[in-house]
Amino acid sequence: MERPLRVAIAGASGIGKHHAKWFHRVGAQVVGFLGRSRESAAATECALGDIFPFAGRGYWDLDQLLTEEAPEVVDVCLPNEAHFDCVKYAFERGCHVLCEKPLVWHSDGAEQTLMQARALVDLAQQTDLHFGVCTQYAASLPYYWQLYEEARGLLATVESFYAEMETLARGRRRSAAEVWIDMAPHPLSMLLAWMPDGVVEPESLQVMSGSGEVRACFSFADAMDSCRCEIIVRDLHAGQPLRRFGVNGFLVDCAGRSAPDGTYCSVLSAGESELVGEDFMSLLIARFTEAAMQPNLAPLVSGEVGLRNLELQLQILQNA
Repeated sequence: MERPLRVAIAGASGIGKHHAKWFHRVGAQVVGFLGRSRESAAATECALGDIFPFAGRGYWDLDQLLTEEAPEVVDVCLPNEAHFDCVKYAFERGCHVLCEKPLVWHSDGAEQTLMQARALVDLAQQTDLHFGVCTQYAASLPYYWQLYEEARGLLATVESFYAEMETLARGRRRSAAEVWIDMAPHPLSMLLAWMPDGVVEPESLQVMSGSGEVRACFSFADAMDSCRCEIIVRDLHAGQPLRRFGVNGFLVDCAGRSAPDGTYCSVLSAGESELVGEDFMSLLIARFTEAAMQPNLAPLVSGEVGLRNLELQLQILQNA
């Protein structure tokens, strides 16, 4: 039997602990994680142990983590501004990298952000290592198409795209730009999955932003078709966040629930129709695990697609 894939999580106190759980559930070995300090690492070790049988170690120095544990994959769940340095170092040490969205973010603005993102994509290609980005809603498309075809039959062309996504603010007061940076990668990932070669027609772009909300309307066109798009992202301060999306006016709501065995599942619903499937992040991580062990298999969302997503984020944000 082949030994399990060795995975290190850079930043496991937030979303990273769920990444660690999904890597464990697909058969990978989470050998360690990077924390901020000795104290935070100790707390995270306990938290991981409550979720799955974690037998790795916490570190607060990336070099030490990679040297002592020799992971084959580094999963980067650090704050946005820390992505570039961590991803770059992991590639230089010969590790495949899965990175939370956005791919990178630089406080000096769009030009520096895109320069860093392109440098990472180039480095992944030069080192022949896999680079994946966590825009997991791309994994929802097979489920969505099943509901669409049951209701309307086979899709001829995408004429319109709509997405409305909320996230709980949890006491935070974020600017419209911060909400866009956090949430826009998800609907944009679906749009790019439908129209990989599409571009925003600049004259069509209209962006309205307010307190914790951004609404973007634009035409997205490739060589064959043009699709009218509306994307709304906002912080919600109470209640159940809405996640709704679809094409050609056929919209589905996305939620989640626990199966009888405790596994978290995705649920897509449209009227009386409902489809329960695997959690989108679990699907993305399972695919990345397979890709890391099979060089000819690509991640669900590659670094190149993550770069295109980032370019669209910035183009729209600059018009807000």
